[in-house]
Amino acid sequence: MRALCLGLALCGATAPLAAQRTVYDRVILHGRVMDPESGLNAPRNIGIRGGTIAAVTSAAIRGKDTVDAQGLVVAPGFIDLHDHWQTPSGYRFAALDGVTTALELEGGAWPVTQWYLD
Repeated sequence: MRALCLGLALCGATAPLAAQRTVYDRVILHGRVMDPESGLNAPRNIGIRGGTIAAVTSAAIRGKDTVDAQGLVVAPGFIDLHDHWQTPSGYRFAALDGVTTALELEGGAWPVTQWYLD
């Protein structure tokens, strides 16, 4: 299953009736929302306003810009703790896989014991 990645944390907000009448800047409709923090794993609609997730709901919502995520997973951005592709094309491929943070953590400290003492 393909993924649609959000570089925003899913806030777990639900949309009350007034919010359902709101027109958001962008809405993501019908995506399978996966949020490890709250345990949510279900089809939902997401309303985004000012770059922030304002609503996560099963109710119908409207937006100035709409993305149909039917058949896609919507999740927070993934973190890659060990990569070897610090190039523009490497970053592009990572973004297509949903990676929003990539770290090269191979170096570390040596000797480790001395690092703890300093």
